[in-house]
Amino acid sequence: MKMIAAFVFVLFASAMTWQHLRYLSARRNIVQDRQPMLYSLSTFHVATFLAFPDGADIVKAVGALRTKIESAGPARLIYAGQTAFAMQSQQIEPAEWNAVMLMQYPSRASYEQTAANPTVREALAALPRAYSHGMIRHPLLNLMIPQGLLAVRVWNGLKGHWNPEPLEPLPTSESNEPERAAMLKARSEDLLRLRPINDEALVVFNLIKRGTAEQRKADTSYGLKMMARMAGLSHGPMHMGKAVTVEGDAVFDSVAIVYYPGVSYFAELLRSRFFQGIIGDKQPGDTLSMPTVPILKLL
Repeated sequence: MKMIAAFVFVLFASAMTWQHLRYLSARRNIVQDRQPMLYSLSTFHVATFLAFPDGADIVKAVGALRTKIESAGPARLIYAGQTAFAMQSQQIEPAEWNAVMLMQYPSRASYEQTAANPTVREALAALPRAYSHGMIRHPLLNLMIPQGLLAVRVWNGLKGHWNPEPLEPLPTSESNEPERAAMLKARSEDLLRLRPINDEALVVFNLIKRGTAEQRKADTSYGLKMMARMAGLSHGPMHMGKAVTVEGDAVFDSVAIVYYPGVSYFAELLRSRFFQGIIGDKQPGDTLSMPTVPILKLL
């Protein structure tokens, strides 16, 4: 009996270690995410959404801004991405967003000191638009995200669904909501323009405000179906945390930063029967959602 228990323990420990290492490899080598696995509870993260002047070299512009921010205080860039479009928030002035930077600070106070630095303030004020929102990201919760996805995959496997079904495109003519289908097709085409920059990973930044009880119930249904597919294809949330307002008066409940295996995959997902069959259930009270491709290695 003890030998069986020991075997089961080793099996579970091996599976959890394998899951952790392969997600860590994806984060470091594909997503270009530099978030340390362990960090202080006081650590504070800030996502800054950026709109640059028309014709700007996005990579050079992000690199220049990174240099100014990191030289002004104990800031560390852990992710940078270029985007093609954004789902605009009802609470934030809309803009033609071009990029997002995720910075890590030792504490909120250190962020506020850095944000107040004249060099940083002038650099952001010179842009057509910049908006920052904070996040408190608990280290243990985020360390366990891959294990949660593993549990979802095992549960689905026990029900006979180890691997998700291939995505089948849904023609606009067959959609019950042709306007939404046409919009998703247009957005997928916008995303495909980013393939020359990076087609290994697509990372979606989401600021989320919960809706009514009915909206939350529908949103949970959407989330469970998406999570099952993510678990089966070895991708999913990379950063999850509590949203913290650091400028303006927009209020969100949470931040979710989610990895998908490339622009081509995400464009295919947007046009699929699967996605268009569940997207109507995605009903946050408000959101700023921005798909990006990693560019940190290019800076």
